[in-house]
Amino acid sequence: MAIAVLLAAALAWWLHKRGELLPNLARWFPVGAAGLIAVRMLETGKPVLALAAAAAGYVWWRTQAPRTAGAIAETRALALLGLDKGADANAIQAAWRSRMATAHPDAGGSDDAAKAVTAARDLLLARGSK
Repeated sequence: MAIAVLLAAALAWWLHKRGELLPNLARWFPVGAAGLIAVRMLETGKPVLALAAAAAGYVWWRTQAPRTAGAIAETRALALLGLDKGADANAIQAAWRSRMATAHPDAGGSDDAAKAVTAARDLLLARGSK
């Protein structure tokens, strides 16, 4: 049991660091709860209720849109540039210029910060052209 708790905590920490903990919790927690209820109903001899709980978990899982890596990357890029979803190319360029004023190494920033801001701009501009 202790190993399972440690593994769950490690997974939660890793997902939190990647910014994916809350979207995954919102999608998988109800499925897990429905699965546990279904197992409990089977243990107590109530197969119809177990089937209903399993079906509810399956329906929840199918109706939740999975967060793809692209959607997560776009969300991070928007946050990095301080933009809202649906920003046009002019707003993206203006936000990039504003962030580069502080992120550029010549302005006291770092190479990594400048690369991240530029990558965010490029990603958002590429998404807008599709």
